[in-house]
Amino acid sequence: MRLTPDPLYARTWLPLIRFGVGLLYRGFGGYRIQGVENLPRSGRVLVACNHLSLADPLAMLVASPRPLFYMAAEELHQMAWVGPTIRFLQSFPVRRGEWDQNAIAHARALLRNEQGLVVYPEGRISPDGELLPLYPGVAMLALRERCPVVPARMRGTDGFLPLGSKLIRFHPKSVRFGPALDFGAPRPGESIKTQVQAATERLREAMLGL
Repeated sequence: MRLTPDPLYARTWLPLIRFGVGLLYRGFGGYRIQGVENLPRSGRVLVACNHLSLADPLAMLVASPRPLFYMAAEELHQMAWVGPTIRFLQSFPVRRGEWDQNAIAHARALLRNEQGLVVYPEGRISPDGELLPLYPGVAMLALRERCPVVPARMRGTDGFLPLGSKLIRFHPKSVRFGPALDFGAPRPGESIKTQVQAATERLREAMLGL
């Protein structure tokens, strides 16, 4: 798996996809992007976003001014049309519900190579649009790699492409990026579990506040 964006993808395909998908998303109900100045243009960063729809990664691609990598559920990579699409969009698989050593190792390698990584800390699509409990992986990665975390909140993508649907609908959509969170480095003498729990709660509050 790559640790830098493919040059052809970044220079040619990404701008074309961003333009075409942007037209589609804005044409079918509108797409509002806010707080993009909070997303660093270079350097390591974790983008932690809620998850409402399979339309979310493309919505993030349109919103981001820089190429991003995506951590996505292994079962999505195995789906007939979804898998090849998200792999092309720089996604790599993670096994949900467990500490996937391979996925975590690849995520850490990307961050050490100064890349941007999108993670959906809920671990699945929310069935009702409400923010689900967050898995601790984002906080753990941020602490281990001294990496800023940019919280993001999608709205309306579940109305645009509802869960289980194959057809898009006319529906307003938006994403808001919040100020980056800095959890610092693990503090000696304090339980790492306690630090991760506190960082995860801080991230959840930031996402709810968007």
